[in-house]
Amino acid sequence: MPLLKLLHLMALICWCGALLYLPALIAAGTRRSDTLFYRDHGHLTRLVFTLIATPAALLAIGSGTALFLRDSIFDAWLIFKLTAVAGMVLCHALCGVLVLRIERTPERTVGRECVLIGVALVALIAVTLWLVLAKPYG
Repeated sequence: MPLLKLLHLMALICWCGALLYLPALIAAGTRRSDTLFYRDHGHLTRLVFTLIATPAALLAIGSGTALFLRDSIFDAWLIFKLTAVAGMVLCHALCGVLVLRIERTPERTVGRECVLIGVALVALIAVTLWLVLAKPYG
């Protein structure tokens, strides 16, 4: 049980960190005029998304699911927490869409979308953290 919680916490930290970093990384890829920069930056952005963020998300969600199924926790606060996590998953998917968009047309600016996703992610991560820390025991 403690190892499962540790795995969940580590995966969540990696996922949240990658999610906070991705919008800035995506936005930075549209500010250069060098085609070599676009190719390398697009490759780096895709690697961060596919090799760090997505596996960490799957591990965090899988281990979190195992935790609440193991403990048979089905309280109202869990529904709110899962709603916030679903919002984080939606932002994760939107980052994937932006990665594909800047790969196809690197000159296109996506700064506004990246800022909106970044703000939403900060709010969702804060709500999730607050819900976990305010979890009723009993």
